[in-house]
Amino acid sequence: MDIQLRHKILYIILASIMLYTLYLINFRNNILTHPISAAITSFSFFSVITIIIISLYPELLDPNRNLSKIDDYVVFIATSTFLIVSISLISSYGTDDMEYIFQALNYLFSGKNPYLANYYPYSVGPTYLINGKIASTFVYPPFSFLVYIPFYLLIRLTSAPGYYINIVNVIFDVILIILIYLEGRKKQDPLAVLSVIFLYLLTAIAIPPFYGVNSVIPATFLLISYLRDDKWGGISLGIASSFIQLSWLALPFILIYKLRNNKISKIKNYLLYFILTIIIINLPFVILNYKAFLYNIFTTDINTIPVGALGLTVINYAGVYQLEPWFFTFSESVVSIFLIYIYYRFFEILKQSIWIYPMIISWFMWRTLTEYFFLWIPLLFVTIYKMDYKLPSIKINIRKDIGVPLFILLTLLLSVGVYAHETYISTNPLKILNVQPLGKQPYSAILVEVKNLGNKPLNITLVRVSLPNNLNMVWNFTYTLIPPNSSSILFAYAPYYNETINSTVFTVEVYSYYYFATYKVNVSNIS
Repeated sequence: MDIQLRHKILYIILASIMLYTLYLINFRNNILTHPISAAITSFSFFSVITIIIISLYPELLDPNRNLSKIDDYVVFIATSTFLIVSISLISSYGTDDMEYIFQALNYLFSGKNPYLANYYPYSVGPTYLINGKIASTFVYPPFSFLVYIPFYLLIRLTSAPGYYINIVNVIFDVILIILIYLEGRKKQDPLAVLSVIFLYLLTAIAIPPFYGVNSVIPATFLLISYLRDDKWGGISLGIASSFIQLSWLALPFILIYKLRNNKISKIKNYLLYFILTIIIINLPFVILNYKAFLYNIFTTDINTIPVGALGLTVINYAGVYQLEPWFFTFSESVVSIFLIYIYYRFFEILKQSIWIYPMIISWFMWRTLTEYFFLWIPLLFVTIYKMDYKLPSIKINIRKDIGVPLFILLTLLLSVGVYAHETYISTNPLKILNVQPLGKQPYSAILVEVKNLGNKPLNITLVRVSLPNNLNMVWNFTYTLIPPNSSSILFAYAPYYNETINSTVFTVEVYSYYYFATYKVNVSNIS
């Protein structure tokens, strides 16, 4: 295929995805409630038309049809459109993470330790814990709020709404995509333009930065740490590691990549500045109160209610194969060790597969949010540009080097998994006998008959109602302590109208800490 034709086709693909995303944004948003952002999104249609015209008549921009220069124009139009539309869409914190970040900065500039403070989401939905309470501590490393300081000060100076710190997420999203594009441009690869699609297809739909998802920030620094072998690469790795624990999944693989791909003397500054960055960012908070800092940062998600659309956790909380929470930490650790071994042992072949392993590890987590997987996709795109398709010839003993370690891993996971399942089933005291909706649809209240199968009083900590399109509605309920070997009626009700049940089929889950029971309701079968 002619290279100019490839570029034209890619321009059309990009324009099509932009158009689809712009339409989807206005379809999902309330146009009458947000008229300005809706209008800006509508006007962005002409950016799509401009890219289509460029794809048909590239000589309008450059009579010589310099494809790199035309690519630059297309990327500029697409990224600037995304930047303007995204900023106009910011109307709330979007997530409790972003609201807690703003509160952490308030505490910091009030002379208080953010890791000793209590938090509460006033304008967004909270993260619920299995004990029925909400997450009320700050659990991310310090750079997760320090990076927002310039915009925070600007917000305070102008008295703008605090949720405008989401602008930082949008800016970093654009920076990430431009870095990926520039890396592809060095190779004169027409597919470099496709990197802009990540702005629309991934971040605008799956992990939108304007709705409070900030994973693009550590992704940007991880990318820089991967591309550079100097002090700036080390600083970037230190920043990413000091932003979110999710970056730690990639840390051993990046270090192996640098150590195996370079001589120690060449990356001495890289390693030195990585360690110095970690110390400079984190040490002040360790000194302030090391117990609070270490307790909040080095934690797992097993105290939160399980959520996710992919992963082992889905099999668990869907009731297909329930497991003890500790098994998730165990499997995550064991799989990590196995993948580190595989990457190190077969480094010459697998060196550019670095971003696959954090995705695999994420599958075994107790809580698998969307960004846990999509964070790594743009980074994988860069590895394509750096791959050497003439792989070295190395001798592999399939049985010894792969078969035996894989057999040990699977045997360990399966045997411990069966034990974790049997332990959970045998000790789970909860059983839902019946669920009765009250009133007419949409249902705002239900009666749940719960039985305690155990020989100790059972404290109900949380009630979760799930619809086909909403898996995470936590309802209020009357405090209930069920005597041993007895059943009680639990009254549960929706805290907000938008969390009522507007469906004939729904699922109720009742928790007593990490034990839970599930009951599927079909209203049409209730007499």
